[in-house]
Amino acid sequence: MRVLVYSRKVAEFGDGWVNARQRFWTVSALVCGCAVGSWSALADDGFYVGAAAVASLYDATYDKTVDNTGATNASMLLAGQRVSARDSDDRVTTDLGLVAGYRGSVGVLFYSIEGDWTTHQGKLSSHLEGSGVTSGRNQVGENWPEDWSLAKDKSYGLTFRIGGRVPILNTRGYVLAGVRRIEADFRRSYTGCLMTSLCEPQEFETGVEFFDENFNAFSTGAGIEQQFDRVTVRAELRYVIHGSSAQLALFNDLGVRVPTSLEASEIGLGASLLWAL
Repeated sequence: MRVLVYSRKVAEFGDGWVNARQRFWTVSALVCGCAVGSWSALADDGFYVGAAAVASLYDATYDKTVDNTGATNASMLLAGQRVSARDSDDRVTTDLGLVAGYRGSVGVLFYSIEGDWTTHQGKLSSHLEGSGVTSGRNQVGENWPEDWSLAKDKSYGLTFRIGGRVPILNTRGYVLAGVRRIEADFRRSYTGCLMTSLCEPQEFETGVEFFDENFNAFSTGAGIEQQFDRVTVRAELRYVIHGSSAQLALFNDLGVRVPTSLEASEIGLGASLLWAL
């Protein structure tokens, strides 16, 4: 009997996050350095609404381990071993969203607190080759091949920006940091052997599984904006680390555990049109 347990979702930040954060804060320091060098008037304080569009390079890594270390493991060739495989994919996706926020000023600096609701188009899709000791992966305990896909559905977030005028560009620059809740759809399909003996081709079993993923993400970035009366045009570069999610499949009658995980991030270039209220 097989029991599928969808176990946990956690935000984990690795070396890629550290390196990206360092690059963004280097850019951020340059923007702030230019911004505080002028006493020009800033935008009027108050509430605003707007719309945003973003093109992002979205990437994810899928890890799968077949754990045969259980006392009741039924694998003839791999009992006591763990068999791992990894795959990744990256694609350009597009986002469309609505924003609302408040802008204020302190001396020569301006700040804003903004909420947004965003829909996403595009998905990642790839093939995990798997690994094992037989060429046909026809032994229980091997890491079967899988087709998998991950698609962002919708997200909402809160972003804080702070900046000032950039004299050399005759515009305003800022840095940002924010948190997001990202809902995504994860799908995987497999073909594998669920018998204690070696499977013949007609004895393989197939399956399809669907998961609703929820990532707690963190974003950093920098941008510039130009005001035209009560309308502001904004362009920004943003890096979003989604963190990771984990699943666990149990094959109790075979003594096999299959933990899997997804880790995703994206870097996007976006434009927004804002209206002061």
